[in-house]
Amino acid sequence: MQERIKILGVEIDNITSDEAGEITKQLIETSNKSCSLVVAPNVEFIMAAQKDEEFFNILKTSKLATPDSVGVIIGGKLQKKPFKERIPGQTYFRKVFEVGEKEGWTFYLLGGSGDIPRRAKEHLESIYLKAKIVGYHEGYFKEDSEEKVIEEINNLQPNVLFVAMGAPRQEKWIYENKDKLKVDIAAGQGGTFDYEAGNIKRAPVWMQKCGIEWLWRLIREPKRIKRMAVLPLYLLTILFTKDITKGKFDK
Repeated sequence: MQERIKILGVEIDNITSDEAGEITKQLIETSNKSCSLVVAPNVEFIMAAQKDEEFFNILKTSKLATPDSVGVIIGGKLQKKPFKERIPGQTYFRKVFEVGEKEGWTFYLLGGSGDIPRRAKEHLESIYLKAKIVGYHEGYFKEDSEEKVIEEINNLQPNVLFVAMGAPRQEKWIYENKDKLKVDIAAGQGGTFDYEAGNIKRAPVWMQKCGIEWLWRLIREPKRIKRMAVLPLYLLTILFTKDITKGKFDK
C-alpha cells in the first residue's frame, strides 16, 4: 500500500510517476470493471474541498491521488514528509499511455469541447503508435444524452476512461456514474485534452522543473487571475493552521 500524505484532509499518494504507472497497472489487473477513481489534487482541489463536503468525501474514495502542484509539494515539506516527485496531470496521462501501449490497454477520451477530443486522440496516436483509443466524446453533452454516452462507453468497455471536464465536475461525474460505468479506472484530467489537441502550449521545460507552470498559464491566460488568487490563501492556511492534515469536514 502506497504512503499517503494528508493536506487539509485531502489524501495524496507519495509516489513517483513510474510508481503511478505501476499502481495503475495493478488497479487495472485487479479491477474487473469496478471503475477505480484516480484524481490529481492541486491547490485548487484542496481549497475547493474545504467548501464542498461532497467533493471532499469523493476525493477520499480515490484509489490513486497524484501530487499535481508545487503547492502540494510545499504542504508535504511543512510536515517534514517530502513528496518524492511532483506529477502534473499531463505527466500522469502520458505515463498511462506509455504503459498502456505496452500492456495493450484500451482508452476512451471523454471531455473538452467541439473537436478537441478528436484532435487529442489523433495527436496521441501519432506518438503512441500502438495505443488503442477506442472512442471519444466531448464533455459538454446535455443531461438527456448522458445515458447514450455511458452506453457507448460500456459497449466498448475500455480499461482507462479519461474524463476532462474540469474539477470538481469531472470527479463528481465519475463518482455519480461509478456503478454504471464498465471501465477499470476513470481518471480526472482537467485541461489535458487541450494540451494534447494543441489548444494550449505547455510551459517550457525549465518552468516545469521549477514548478511554475501556473505562471506560464497565467501569462497566456490572464483571465485565470481569479483562480490563482486561491494560492496565497492556501499558503496562509497551511502556514497558520495548527494541524494541516485536518480538513474542514474531517469528523
